[in-house]
Amino acid sequence: MTDTAEPDPDLVRYLAAHAAPAAAADALIRDAQGRVLIVDPVYKDGWDLPGGMLDDEEPVDGLTRELREELGLHAEIGRLLVHDTVPSDRWGRTILALVYAAHPRSPVDVERVPLQRSEIREARFATEQEAMRLLAAPVAARLAEASRAERGAHTAVLRDGRRLLRDGLDYYRQLPAPMAAATVLVRDGEGRILVLNPQYKDHLELPGGMVEAHETPRQAAARELAEELGLRVPVGRLLVSDSNPASLARHGRALTCHVYDAEPLDPAQVRALRFADGEIRAARWLPPKDAQEALPAVLADRVAAGLRALECGTVVEIDRSTGPGADAASESGADA
Repeated sequence: MTDTAEPDPDLVRYLAAHAAPAAAADALIRDAQGRVLIVDPVYKDGWDLPGGMLDDEEPVDGLTRELREELGLHAEIGRLLVHDTVPSDRWGRTILALVYAAHPRSPVDVERVPLQRSEIREARFATEQEAMRLLAAPVAARLAEASRAERGAHTAVLRDGRRLLRDGLDYYRQLPAPMAAATVLVRDGEGRILVLNPQYKDHLELPGGMVEAHETPRQAAARELAEELGLRVPVGRLLVSDSNPASLARHGRALTCHVYDAEPLDPAQVRALRFADGEIRAARWLPPKDAQEALPAVLADRVAAGLRALECGTVVEIDRSTGPGADAASESGADA
């Protein structure tokens, strides 16, 4: 059956009459200080996360509607953080409780939020610790797991606010971990460095990108060269490991960037470069000093460390968690 085929009327009737769980969708919304938006509903005791019960609608659509109706908020709904199944013995019916990350399109001034007074008495931002004290126990449990998922790369799967038992594979796949990126110091025969102008950034970049879940940093580096530049060459040895704590990383997750070497490109390889995936506007070959001046400071640090590693036959480790002004770089032998 194709997507355009008429649905089977018998199946439509069966699904319409089929017993189904009730479902609710709530939002984890933070302000610039990291505080959590909570609401005091008229129809039940205690504070809650903003959101509500779903009608016959998709969860993202229902949450968008609830935020608009109850608080006048227009928000982009992000990833699913929590999937909690509440058994029927609690409320007489099975309920699926979902928590999404949500991002208002403009800063929320709770003093001016147009509350739906028949539904919401008050809205406020609270620290996570304060919110945990004010929320009902099942909602507080969801907030705790949503915060953990927000810092990690998983969706928390709960039953009545408690984590389900998981086998070892699920456990290790859901552990919070640093994000990883892979960069290649691409040079030509004159020692110039390849610098890219991406479509999706407002600054120059080095070839490379994020490491995906199924690959090693070296595999990611090779994939990015092929996707961005149509360049299929062996990725050489590791030159630099640059570690950034969550407090310094742009997206609030710790990030480790691996910088690799590659053999200098010959003139034919330089001419054959193609921006295959459309993400790159243009490429520039710059002398090392000019490349460092053109790149953002973090990337310039990686270029300088990579050139030092090439010259000395070492691997340079940059650890930015030691704070500004500290000597955070160390070197080890290339075979270490």
